[in-house]
Amino acid sequence: MLRPAALTVLALLPLAAFAQNQEPTKPKEVAPTVIEPETDIPFPIWMDVKALDGQRHYLCGTGVREKTIFRVNVYGFGYYIDREKGLPILREAAGKLSLKQALKNKQFHKAFLSDKFNKSMRWVMARDVDGEDVAEAFDDFLDPGIRKIAPDEKALQKGLMAMGEMRGYFESGELEEGDELLFVWETGGQLHSFLNGRKLGTIENVHLCYALFDVFLGDDPIDPDGKRNIIEGVYPYLFPDR
Repeated sequence: MLRPAALTVLALLPLAAFAQNQEPTKPKEVAPTVIEPETDIPFPIWMDVKALDGQRHYLCGTGVREKTIFRVNVYGFGYYIDREKGLPILREAAGKLSLKQALKNKQFHKAFLSDKFNKSMRWVMARDVDGEDVAEAFDDFLDPGIRKIAPDEKALQKGLMAMGEMRGYFESGELEEGDELLFVWETGGQLHSFLNGRKLGTIENVHLCYALFDVFLGDDPIDPDGKRNIIEGVYPYLFPDR
């Protein structure tokens, strides 16, 4: 048994004396980045998504949103997926398609919009944009998408209400160059939205989720080259031996 005097000595010893018995602290992983070439915006090749308890999402490809005939860059975007759940679904949809065939196959493109695996979209602003303009832009490209897939009037009205809720995130204020928007589509039709890491809200509506991501992978994508980059980026992981 240690005597009181010995206990006092131990209490005064510096913590460094016991450091050798502790596990070393592991440095935090930092994801390498790729550069979206038109905006020079870097995108990490993976992200640990806080809204999904740190689930890791991997980058498929990047693109850029342009506006007006002068092709002004508005934001760069990166499309990310949960590979563990997503790759089997995409692999099944691709079947025996070659990459060239997959680039044109609508059913394969729709598989990217499945509610059966988590996915996320990261936007980084390439210029300042008024919040009201952002809200109106959501109206412009979400409304047609919701109307296209809603099976009946009730579902349509719920989808439009969800769109209105999302619009409200951006009606006031301004998005500045360098601001980051993150949209996370969680299975069950839950859309988590973040601005510079701050959560804006969660909306549960699968038609809203579909309409938002369909803008980038649907029949009329806002950046055809970006859609191609996404498909080409994921294909080697589906069939590494092809």
